Amino acid sequence: MRTLPCVLSIAAAGLLSACATPDHLPDAQYTLSERQTLTLPQLPVDSRLTLTYEGADDSRCPDNARCMWAGQLAYRFTLRTNNVAQGFWLVQGKPGFTSPGLRGARVELDPSFVPPPRGMAEEKPASYPVVFNMYGT
Repeated sequence: MRTLPCVLSIAAAGLLSACATPDHLPDAQYTLSERQTLTLPQLPVDSRLTLTYEGADDSRCPDNARCMWAGQLAYRFTLRTNNVAQGFWLVQGKPGFTSPGLRGARVELDPSFVPPPRGMAEEKPASYPVVFNMYGT
């Protein structure tokens, strides 16, 4: 009979520790402007995990030009864990990004996100906001 309370207390402690220290990032959607930084929860607690949207590289064909290649709009990000930085790109319709620093999470552009139109050759959009999803599992 003594083993039952012991087993129950060990199980309760395990459940509490699982709630206190998640082993993956939660699913979420984020909207960022260029050069905006997002602080993400990280394990262990004393480390720092940030994701910075650096900006966009737009090689799409301007409205007033004929191009051999349609081009693409690529969004640049930097993932930082303490002092270690890792850059990556997100492009609509391409696979997302995963990293051990994200504890198995995947980052990808939101499929419903509509980027700003390219415009004329002499004028690009004033800003390139981005909407992306993070899938923690």
